[in-house]
Amino acid sequence: MPSAIVKRPRRWDQPFGESMSREELGRVLSAPHFAQMDEDNFPAHTSLAGLIQNDCRLRQFSANELIVSAGEYLNSAFLVLSGQVLLVRGASADQQADNSITAPAYGFWQALAKEFNRSTYPETREIISARGTRQNRQETNRVKSRQVDIESLLEVKGSDAIELHTGDLFGEAAVLGRNELLSSVVAINTVEVLEIRWQGLREFRKYEPAFKAFVDDLYRQRGLYEHLLTLPLLRHIDRTKIKQLAEIALFEVHGNFAWQKNFNSLNRRIDEDNYYNELIESEPRIAGEGDYPDGVLLLRNGFARISRKINHGHYTLGHLGAGGVFGLREVYSAWQQGKSQALPCSLSALGYTDVIRIPSQWLEQHVFSDSENRLLQQALQTALDDSQQGGQLQDAGVSVDRKLIEFTVENRYINGSKTMMIDLERCTRCDDCVTACANAHDNNPRFLRHGPKFGQYMVANACMHCEDPVCMIGCPTGAIHRSANGIVQINDQTCVGCSSCANNCPYENIRMVPVRDQQNQLYVDDKAQPILKATKCDLCIGSSAQPACERACPQDALTRIDLKDLVSLAEWVGR
Repeated sequence: MPSAIVKRPRRWDQPFGESMSREELGRVLSAPHFAQMDEDNFPAHTSLAGLIQNDCRLRQFSANELIVSAGEYLNSAFLVLSGQVLLVRGASADQQADNSITAPAYGFWQALAKEFNRSTYPETREIISARGTRQNRQETNRVKSRQVDIESLLEVKGSDAIELHTGDLFGEAAVLGRNELLSSVVAINTVEVLEIRWQGLREFRKYEPAFKAFVDDLYRQRGLYEHLLTLPLLRHIDRTKIKQLAEIALFEVHGNFAWQKNFNSLNRRIDEDNYYNELIESEPRIAGEGDYPDGVLLLRNGFARISRKINHGHYTLGHLGAGGVFGLREVYSAWQQGKSQALPCSLSALGYTDVIRIPSQWLEQHVFSDSENRLLQQALQTALDDSQQGGQLQDAGVSVDRKLIEFTVENRYINGSKTMMIDLERCTRCDDCVTACANAHDNNPRFLRHGPKFGQYMVANACMHCEDPVCMIGCPTGAIHRSANGIVQINDQTCVGCSSCANNCPYENIRMVPVRDQQNQLYVDDKAQPILKATKCDLCIGSSAQPACERACPQDALTRIDLKDLVSLAEWVGR
C-alpha cells in the first residue's frame, strides 16, 4: 500500500492560542509570579518563554461577563493580569447567563451532509503538520460571551463572594483535583486574564518551587472553605464560624496523583490467590477499623473504599465519592454517651483522594449541641447509608448483589460516569451496536465488545468518561481534555500520537490507530513509521443519536450507566 510522508506532529505545532507579540510576552513575563521566575530553572526544550507562548493565551472579558461557572469542568487555570473579578461560591451562573454551555448537535441537513461525506476508508484524516493552524481545544462547547447579573447571583441563598485582583489565580482547584468547579467567576469591569492550560501549569509547578508552593497552598486554603460550604450538615452554620473551621480543619492528601500506575501493575496479577487482599492492603489507609476517631472525615474529591476484616480477609461494604462523610455516627455517639466509639470499618483511598478532617470538638460545640437539628439527623442517616451502601437501595425498593458492588469497586468502575454494560443473556451478538458506532465514526467503531465480566454482565472496552480521567495527566498538548459538561474528548488535530493517554487509561479504553488520507495511503514519517492517533468513545457528541450504540441495540442489552448510582444499576439488573 502506498504511503504519504508527512512530518511527525510535535507538542507545540499548534499553540494554545494566537501568537503573542513581543510586547505581550514581555507584559506576561513582568506580571506577578512570572516576574519572580528564573528562566535558568527551565530546560531549553521547555523554556519559560516557550511555555507562555504555547501553553497560555491572553483573554479579555467585559464587565458582567461570565468567565467560568460553578459546575463546569476546567482544563485551565486563570491568572488575573488586570481588572477585578468576583469569585462567587455556592451559586451557578449558567441559568442566569444569556447563553449556557451545550454540546453541539447536528441538525437534519448537517446529519445528511455528514452521511454523504463519510470517508470511504477507515481512520481518514487531514494531517496538519505546519505550525500556524490553531485550535481552541477547550472552547469547543463554550460560547464566546455570557452576561450575568452580579447582584442576582449574590442573592442566591448560600452564596459567598470574594474579589480577586491582579496576581490572583482561580480555577486551580478544579484543574489539580480533576473535578467540577465549585465557584462562578464574573468580570466586575474590563478584565484581562492569562489562561494557563493544565500542561503549562504542570510545567510551571515542576520547574519553579515558589510557584508550586503558592498554587498548592491556594489549592488547600480555598479548597477547605469551598468544600465546607457544600456540606449539608453545616448549611445552617454562620459563615464566620465556617471560616474559623477552615483555619483549624486539616487538609489531607492520600494516594498518588497518577494512581493508575500502581493499579495497572496490581491488575496484571488478578489471577493470583491473594490478589484481592493485597489490593486492599496496598490502598493508602485513611482511617482504620478499630481506631478511635478524633474528627469527621469529608472527601473533597476522589474515591475511598469502605471495608471490614472478616477472618483473614477483607470485605468491601461500599465506597465514598466526593462529598462523602465518614465517622460522623461514631463521633456523635461518643459525644452522646460520653465515651469513645471505635470505627467499625476502614476507609482507604482508591487512587488520589483529598480529605478534610473536621475536629470533634468543633462539631460538639457548633453542631451536636443543637438537639433539634434536622440537618444533623439527615446527615447521620446519610452516613449510615454511605457506610453500608444499602439504605438507598432499600428506600428505592430494589436490591443488587453485594459481590457486584465489590466488582465495581475493585475494578474502579465507580470512576466512570458513562460505563458501557452489556447483559450477555440478552445480547444476541448481532453487532448492531458495533455497526452503529462505526457508522457514526467514519467506518471504525470506538469500542470493543469484550471486557471483564461479572456473571451475565460485561463491562465493555469503551471510554467511561471518568470523574477522575487520569488519561489526561501525561498528554503533552491538551488533545485529550474534558469538555465543560464532563465529556472526555480528543482533538484529532492536536494529538501527536505519543500514546500517553492510552498507556495511562486503567481500563484499556483508548487505542492508537494508524491514519490515512482520502486516497487510502497511510501517513508515515521520514523513517517510514506510521503516524498514530488516539481514538476512543466520544458519546457520539454532535450527533442526534447519543450514543448510537445504546440506541441501536434491539434487545435492550446495552446501557451507559454511572456505576456509583446503585439504584439505577439495581433497576437495570432487575429488569
